[in-house]
Amino acid sequence: MRTESYSLPPEVAEVVDFVAPTTSFPPVNRPKIFTGTSRNGEQLGDGAKKLRSLYSVGDFVGGEAKGNRHAVTGFLEQHFHPADLKEFWTLSMGSVKAASPKVKQVGDGVSGLKAGVEAELDIEYINALGAGIESEFWGFSGRSPDNKENEPFLKWLQVVSNTSDEEVPLIFSTSYGEGETTTTMEIASRTNVEFQKAGVRGISLLFASGDSGAGCSDDKFVPNWPAGSPYVTGVGGTTGVPEKAVGLASGGFCNRWAVQPWQKDAVSTYLSSAQDLPDPKYFNKTGRGFPDISAQATNFLVVANLIPTPGVAGTSCASPTASGVIALLNDVRLAQGKSSLGFLNPFIYQNADSFNDITEGRNSGCGEGGFPAAKGWDPVTGVGTPNFEKLKAAVLKLK
Repeated sequence: MRTESYSLPPEVAEVVDFVAPTTSFPPVNRPKIFTGTSRNGEQLGDGAKKLRSLYSVGDFVGGEAKGNRHAVTGFLEQHFHPADLKEFWTLSMGSVKAASPKVKQVGDGVSGLKAGVEAELDIEYINALGAGIESEFWGFSGRSPDNKENEPFLKWLQVVSNTSDEEVPLIFSTSYGEGETTTTMEIASRTNVEFQKAGVRGISLLFASGDSGAGCSDDKFVPNWPAGSPYVTGVGGTTGVPEKAVGLASGGFCNRWAVQPWQKDAVSTYLSSAQDLPDPKYFNKTGRGFPDISAQATNFLVVANLIPTPGVAGTSCASPTASGVIALLNDVRLAQGKSSLGFLNPFIYQNADSFNDITEGRNSGCGEGGFPAAKGWDPVTGVGTPNFEKLKAAVLKLK
């Protein structure tokens, strides 16, 4: 049974955010995880040791601060198996003096016969970088009420909202998302409210930017959601050493959300000074620019179902990697009696020189390609990749 329209009494409508499901079933542009070999045929398979060196973490471990927790989210029947994390730890952690963590599982979608590469990637690498810190896997079944292909983000966020400050993780990394228009404006707006509620509680939300480059549909770039929300931190992707932007990394300018005050100068500088920009007809130059930061997005070794899988790639690699570093920064602050970092973006843009600026490479898109990396912020790598030592000094200067 279906209807072509619906309505609510005025006195009810003013207190209702959305009605779902209705009649809209838009197409989904879902990011992918690439495995096997890279596009130039190079065999992939680097692990935690390289990342810790690249981002100036070294053998540093957290755990000094009571109550510091990080977490990853799992949707779309992606399950985590503790035995895989233990095997990964043995293979990848080398001289890091931290035991394989015992991960707490939260939600109604955590269990399953087969582990997912996405789920294992997320939990393995948030712990590889954020070693020593209590870790959780939050998994949820079902789909979004407005699109049966999309993740039930509001279901997860409602649990976050109902979890006490003493128990809630201070970092969430999410490696899921889709094109901006695949969710209704009503659902997106309500989700943004939940994002803001988390931020003011001192919770940092990081989202992979996606693996579709700048995207292309009807001769326009396609911004992604939720990485493009003004109330989360979008994480783009790099590859190689020295690092450069990787073509698969999504990024660009939102059509629904305007450029934000904390990034306005950085975005303006990019649009006025970057070389070889795509034709303005492809994108909304007044929109919120994303991602905000980036991390490695190729060459990852993941253990799933006790099988080491080399060559996993995508910004699904980047988000848990960056989140692990941020979790260590929280640990440093909390150990000195300071607050957690919470909503990160104002701090990120005010302290861009504490990140490794990425100036080479570009993402894919319509026509001749997407956006080029450039000095300062760009819509592929954000302000750059984390430098733990510089960021540690910066966060300790904050109140």
